[in-house]
Amino acid sequence: MNFTNIVRWVHIISGVAWLGEVITINFVLVPALIRMNKAARGTFIRQIFPKVFHLASVLSLTAIISGATMSYLISGWRNLPELLATRWGASIFGGGILAFLLTLFHFFVEIRIEPIAVTADESTEVDIEKITKVLNSVPKVGMGILVVIVVLMMYGARGL
Repeated sequence: MNFTNIVRWVHIISGVAWLGEVITINFVLVPALIRMNKAARGTFIRQIFPKVFHLASVLSLTAIISGATMSYLISGWRNLPELLATRWGASIFGGGILAFLLTLFHFFVEIRIEPIAVTADESTEVDIEKITKVLNSVPKVGMGILVVIVVLMMYGARGL
């Protein structure tokens, strides 16, 4: 097993784990949060979501760094116009750009939710409702984008 294969496995595992985390948020954590009474929501948000945000940070950054490293190891980033003319190049580039933008969104926009979630016990009922609405919508969009990314990467790697 060479270095490129190790990086490829790190990339695949971190990318699939990132998608799995977002699926868990959408189909387990947020539905549980919505079914809770309003008093329990603040505690649940404070105890669970900072860990979820941290895990998303680690997984997304690992997927981006390992993906960029693997792309460089395979292509050397030479002849980019020719590379983008291939199914592999266009799919990998498109998926990589989407993943990079989603990671930027996570680090610069979504991360603003975390301080509110950490202090949920001190938050008002209106703040908790606002957090709940954001947690009910933002992860769904993220999941849709991550599914597109995974499909693009699979198509680039193996075709249809």
